[in-house]
Amino acid sequence: MIPSICNACHTRGRSKASFTVEASLLMTIILPVLLALIYYGFFLHDKGVLNGVSQLITAQADLNNWKKGENNRLGKQAKHLEGMAGPSKNISSSVTVSEQKAEVHYQASLPLPGLLPSLFGKNPLDTGAGAQRTLLHPADLIRKIRGLEYVSALLKGSKH
Repeated sequence: MIPSICNACHTRGRSKASFTVEASLLMTIILPVLLALIYYGFFLHDKGVLNGVSQLITAQADLNNWKKGENNRLGKQAKHLEGMAGPSKNISSSVTVSEQKAEVHYQASLPLPGLLPSLFGKNPLDTGAGAQRTLLHPADLIRKIRGLEYVSALLKGSKH
C-alpha cells in the first residue's frame, strides 16, 4: 500500500513539472510579443504627438501674420513642446518660416531593449515627424475681392 501512495505523489510531481516546462516555453514567446505591443504603442504615441505638435506650430505661423522674427518665437515654442513626447530620446526640432511657407520638422528616436530590435527590424525606431503649410495672407485677398466688387459695381452702373 505504501508504494501506491508514493506512485501517486510521484506522478503528481511529474505533471507539475511538465506544466512548468510548458509555461516556460510559452513565456519565451508571449513576453517578447507583449513587450513588442507595448513598445509599438509608445512608438505610435510619440509619432502622433510630434505630428500634432508640428501641425500646431505651422497653424500658429499661419494664424499669426508672418513677421520678421517669427522663426525665433516659433522655434522656442517647438523646443518647449519637445517634452510632450513620451520615451523617445534625442528629440530635436527645426522651424523655418518664410513669407510663403512654414515648415516644422522633429527628429527623435525610440530605443528598443533586448530582443525587440529583431522583432521590429531595426534599433532605434525613428519617431520623427514634420509638417508644412502654405501661409495665407487674408488681408490681401479681402482687398482684392472688395476691389473687384467695386469695379463690378462701377461697370454695372450702380453705386457701391
